[in-house]
Amino acid sequence: MSPDPTPSLEAPLLQAVGIVPLAVLSFLLSRSIHRDSLRYFWRAWWSLAIALFSLYFALRFPASRAVLEPLYFLGEYTFAAFILAGCRNLATGARVGRRRLWLLLPLAVLAAALAHFHGEFAVRFIPQAGIMAVLFALALQAVRHVPPAGRGRIGTPLLQLSLLALAVFFAHYVPVLAWSQWTGAGLPRAYTHYASLIDLLLETLLGFGTLIVVLEREHHELELANEQLRAAREKLETMARVDPLTASLNRHAFYSMVEGYRTTGEASGCVAVVDLDALKPVNDTFGHAAGDATIRAVARAVRQVVRADDLVFRWGGDEFLVVLFGVSEEEARRRLEGLDAMLAAVPVPGSREPLAVTVSVGVAAFAAVAGLEKALEVADERMY
Repeated sequence: MSPDPTPSLEAPLLQAVGIVPLAVLSFLLSRSIHRDSLRYFWRAWWSLAIALFSLYFALRFPASRAVLEPLYFLGEYTFAAFILAGCRNLATGARVGRRRLWLLLPLAVLAAALAHFHGEFAVRFIPQAGIMAVLFALALQAVRHVPPAGRGRIGTPLLQLSLLALAVFFAHYVPVLAWSQWTGAGLPRAYTHYASLIDLLLETLLGFGTLIVVLEREHHELELANEQLRAAREKLETMARVDPLTASLNRHAFYSMVEGYRTTGEASGCVAVVDLDALKPVNDTFGHAAGDATIRAVARAVRQVVRADDLVFRWGGDEFLVVLFGVSEEEARRRLEGLDAMLAAVPVPGSREPLAVTVSVGVAAFAAVAGLEKALEVADERMY
C-alpha cells in the first residue's frame, strides 16, 4: 500500500484485486502439490489480500478504522512472515509448528499500537515500512541458500530478485516519509499514484517467483524419480538377462539376442556347448559351495579364451553356451580345447588341495541366425 498521507480508496482496492488471483492460484496448486513451502505461500497471499481489503474498508468507513487498520497492519506482517517461512522451508526444509504461532502475538500488539500511533497514516506507515523491509531482507537471506532446481531454471533467481526489490522498496519509504513529515513538504502526486502500482508489480513478481520455484522443484524431483525408475528398470532387465552366480548371460538373453538378429540383420559363426564333468561328486564330497566355486571357475575360463564380442551363456546347471561370431569351426575348437589345462587346479571351499576340473565341448557352425538353434542341437550332440 502506498504511503499517501490521505490514501485513496482505489490504491488498496486495486492491490487487493490484483493479489486475489495469486492467492487463489497458490491455494489450488497446494491441493495437488503437497509442499510445506507452497502452503506457507498461499497463506501469505491470503493474508495480504485480507490486509488490503481491511485497509480499503477502513478508508471507506472511517468509523471502523480502529478495528480494521490494526487488521491491515497485522495482515501485512503475517504476509511477510509466511513468505519468510516459505523461503526458509525451501532452503532448509524447516517447518513452522503450531507452537510457534505465538510469535505472531508481538506483531499483533505492534499492529494495534501503530493504529493509534499518530493521526496521519503516512507517519504510522514509517515503522510499518521498516518492519516489512526487515522481514523481506530476512527472507532474501534465507532464499540465498536455495539451489536452482536444475540448470536453466529461473524460479530461484526471480524469487531472489523480487525479495530484494521489495526490501529496497519498503526501506526507501522510511527516509522519504520521514523527510516529508520533517519538512512539511508534500509528496509529488505522481509518486503517491505510482508507488502503489510499483508495489503491486513487485508483489506480483514475488508471487510468480514463489509459484515458479515450487513448480520447478516439483518438476526436478519428478525428473529424478524418473531417472531412478529408469535405473531400476535397467537393473531389473539386467538381472533378468544375467545369471547371478557366474555373471554370464542366461537363456532369456539368448532368445532375446536371436530375435534381435532376426529383425536387425544376419550373423554367422560357431556355437559351442561346454559341459562341466562330474559336478555331482564335487557337491557330494565338498558341498554346494564348492560346486558353485567350480561353476564360476569354468565361466571365468571360458571368458578368457573367447573374444570380448563373443557371448557366454549359462545354459543349465553345469552347462554353458558360447556364441562366437565370424569364427570358423576349427578356430572355435582351437580356442576351447585349452579349457582343461586352465582348470587343472581350481581352489574350492572345503578342499585342502585344488581340484582338477574337466569339461566336455561340442562345436557346430551356423551360416545364419535361422540356423543357430539347429547348430545348438548339433553342438550338444557332439559334446556328448
